[in-house]
Amino acid sequence: MISKCRMEFVFPDKKTLDAGKSAISHEGAIGNRSSVNITENNNILQLDIEAKDVVALRATANAFLRALQVIEEV
Repeated sequence: MISKCRMEFVFPDKKTLDAGKSAISHEGAIGNRSSVNITENNNILQLDIEAKDVVALRATANAFLRALQVIEEV
């Protein structure tokens, strides 16, 4: 069963958004069971995740959430 998820993250400015996008760009190569499309609109970073199953969706979402949490804490 294909699973999909969209996450949106609001950044205070374009510079911070670009830094966040750059920091998570390597996370897209997690495995062959999921794919991620990263887009931006104004100060919003949008991640669209599509996975072959719920387990892969959760693993991919968690990887991006951890990376973004580190960015937020820095």
